Amino acid sequence: MFEFFPDNKSWSFTSIRLLAETYYGGGEFNECQRTFARMRPGDAESWHREWMATAQSVEAIARREESGGHAQTAMKALFRAANYYRSAEFFLSHTDERKLPAYKKALECFREAASLNEGLEVIEVPFENTPMPGYFLHPTPRREKSPVVIFMGGADSTAEELYFLGSREAPARGIACVIVDGPGRGGMLRLQKVLARPDYEKPVGAIVDYLMRRDDVDRDRIALFGLSMGGFYAARAAAYEKRIKACVVHFGCYDALRDIYDFYPPLRGQFQWLVGAESEEQTRKALGKFTLRGSVERIECPLLILHGEDDLITDPRGAKRVYDEARCHKQLRFFKSGEPGSTHCGYDNHAEIFPFIHDWIRDQLTS
Repeated sequence: MFEFFPDNKSWSFTSIRLLAETYYGGGEFNECQRTFARMRPGDAESWHREWMATAQSVEAIARREESGGHAQTAMKALFRAANYYRSAEFFLSHTDERKLPAYKKALECFREAASLNEGLEVIEVPFENTPMPGYFLHPTPRREKSPVVIFMGGADSTAEELYFLGSREAPARGIACVIVDGPGRGGMLRLQKVLARPDYEKPVGAIVDYLMRRDDVDRDRIALFGLSMGGFYAARAAAYEKRIKACVVHFGCYDALRDIYDFYPPLRGQFQWLVGAESEEQTRKALGKFTLRGSVERIECPLLILHGEDDLITDPRGAKRVYDEARCHKQLRFFKSGEPGSTHCGYDNHAEIFPFIHDWIRDQLTS
């Protein structure tokens, strides 16, 4: 896989992640390449500064086009600006006073773009004391009652980013898609201070309850798709939430402490923030509860697991353990080293992987 910053694996991976999202409108290659070229490799300040500059420039394009009555052009620029603002805050510590304003700008641009997109509905899902913010992607063409897939991201993603991670493959197949920030993610973490939790069947159950109240959803055909750490959440939820009829674990883990925290040290600060810990000891104690031990064998719906041998962030052995312990109808697609799709979340092969996943979901929900 090509690396923009070969001496910095974290920067290289994050760059490829963003470039992969350009496939679904989360950026534009030349805008990204010019931004990379202005950076000083390894200098986190230059990463933040240059992405802010690009985001502001692209947002200015959106404002100009919107004032000229060019709604579609403005919408596309706002989507790109939103993802660039998200990139600007990505490497900032959660204690950095610039992180929240950058996130709010990303949210502002995305919500404005959503208002120009008839197929994208802003929603709130009631959950305990804090509603979960998110989006409902209507199928194309719209149907009286459509199947639906709930799509969840990982430890450092947001609901807005998921829009650029293959979510629109579902509506193209006549399936609605719900993307929501649950506990420990996106706006729930940044704005509401709601921490991550292992029992994700509860927030997922709240999403299913919400879907049951909608008149445009086929309540008997609901799938669940988790990406990265979201794969752990999806498997855990599917084990206990029996209204889920199919589950995809895309580069997820079996044990968050062993498979991610110990396997990829650069994410340790992120996990400390997610669980609200103040020390290494507290973080490890909290993450010790994020395991599928005693749960994965409870999954009854069809299960698709994807992982790759070149994953630097999540130990591939965790995916194999999920597969080995699952007792339901199951499939493991494992990408060998060097094969397109073998990197974390398959960021080097989205053009194949996301259509494959959503074809599998469609097959399960329509069989």
